[in-house]
Amino acid sequence: YAPLVSDWQNNENWQAAGAKSATERATTLWQSILADHESPALDPGVYESLEDYVARRKEEIGTGEP
Repeated sequence: YAPLVSDWQNNENWQAAGAKSATERATTLWQSILADHESPALDPGVYESLEDYVARRKEEIGTGEP
């Protein structure tokens, strides 16, 4: 098991590697994941059905204002 965010290096090696906090490593990780993401291909008919569903639900729900 290799942790994604925590760093198990000793302090000397951690300092030499830039002493990044878990927050900094997590930020780098999620930004990389988003930048590299490619949405899967979606059949045009399925896409149209989803668009219709969303439009219909927006009408049914309304703006949410009283």
